[in-house]
Amino acid sequence: MILALQKSDETHNSTPANWQPGDDLIISTPTTVADAEAGMASTDEDEYALDWFLRFRKDKV
Repeated sequence: MILALQKSDETHNSTPANWQPGDDLIISTPTTVADAEAGMASTDEDEYALDWFLRFRKDKV
């Protein structure tokens, strides 16, 4: 749990329940339509989205 809290503080992302180092991180939910559109249009290889409000980032260990 301490590692998850440290990772959240370091990356400004959230960690899902039972997170282990190397697992994917949850990107914060966008607060504006522009942020949501930018997130869905992202071409970053380390990010993927299930929907406009649920995006993940692969953890770099």
